[in-house]
Amino acid sequence: MVEAECLAFEVLTLASSYLGTSELAAQSILSTISSITWQIPFPLSIAGSTRVANLIGATLAGAAKTSAKVTFCGAIIVGLFNMVLLSSLRSYIPRLFSSDTEVVEIVAQVLPLCAAFQLFDAIAAVTNGILRGLGRQEIGGYIQLFCYYAIAMPISMGTTFGFNWGVMGLWTGVALALLLVSAIECIFITHISWERSVEEAIERNEVL
Repeated sequence: MVEAECLAFEVLTLASSYLGTSELAAQSILSTISSITWQIPFPLSIAGSTRVANLIGATLAGAAKTSAKVTFCGAIIVGLFNMVLLSSLRSYIPRLFSSDTEVVEIVAQVLPLCAAFQLFDAIAAVTNGILRGLGRQEIGGYIQLFCYYAIAMPISMGTTFGFNWGVMGLWTGVALALLLVSAIECIFITHISWERSVEEAIERNEVL
């Protein structure tokens, strides 16, 4: 799941090299900023994953479900914090990385879009963690691969090179992918049987 998301951002950076040096510099800055903000919800997802897995292993389905809800609420708080931070400081953050006026302007234009999907990015990170805790990481893997490479990449390349949206086009597809990933995984977790997850964990332990 993590590899699918990280590789998608690397593909965008590679694609930006065909737009020009300023666009490549701006894309590198945007990727760095997104990576930094992602470091907040990702540890939260690891904590949630570990907690849920331990409780599932202890056959405490109700407590595991409660832990998942707490982790999800934490993701919303973190996502909103990142959203406000990037949107309010969009004219200042780029200057920490470059003094080139053109690069700073490109980053400032795209940062509001990056800020908009911070909530979805945080939720996606946490839902991935919950799926890992439930032992259903293959579901998250399939969802990530489909959303990023069947939907996001074609949209990003089409809007960037077909509609000449530049760096903004690259991030349009990713924003949509994060929205879909977070929505689909939330729906899956909402409808999952926690008692069945406990039974599956018991079966796996018996095999081991």
